[in-house]
Amino acid sequence: MSLLSFAQWIQSTDFFTAMRGSAYVYPIVLTIHLTAIALFGGMILLVDVRLLGLAVRKYTVSELVNQLRPLKRVGFLILIACGLLMAGCKAEEYYYNAFFRTKLTLLLLVGAHALIFHRGVYGNTAELDAAPRMPAQAKLAAALSLILWTGLVIAGRGIGYIEPPLDKIHARLFAAPAVSPPNTGSRRLIACSHTIHRQIP
Repeated sequence: MSLLSFAQWIQSTDFFTAMRGSAYVYPIVLTIHLTAIALFGGMILLVDVRLLGLAVRKYTVSELVNQLRPLKRVGFLILIACGLLMAGCKAEEYYYNAFFRTKLTLLLLVGAHALIFHRGVYGNTAELDAAPRMPAQAKLAAALSLILWTGLVIAGRGIGYIEPPLDKIHARLFAAPAVSPPNTGSRRLIACSHTIHRQIP
């Protein structure tokens, strides 16, 4: 099964079809997703600016990281869960979306960033507090974190500004046979499917 076929299958399941067609469920999930991004992103920003020495200096790195870690984990789980639900609703459309692909790539880089800097920075806060100056590795981790999460927000916002290729969406279901003359019923089906697609939130 190709990735496109998998996206079409996921989107057409009863669960995601019902969620996409609901007047309330999808908007609620989207709202929770955006709220989680704001809260989780704010906590990431606090830690990063502390590591860079730009703000929140009255708290040690250990105090800030340890207090925010449980909330960050909860926020991240909510963010990912809502993101998966929204992606499943429009999986075929997102398959063609360059911003969505960029967002997934940046998420992978965020995961790699956390693994690379965990031992030396985020899991080593006591030594950072004892150091006379913030190590260059910690500042590098903070700077890269800011760049990656800013890119994620930009890519996520850009997803909604790319129109799906309506000549490709549902191509296997609505493609007209090669022998069909102009203005046949199959062409009307294509137009109808495009109209329905535009009405989906």
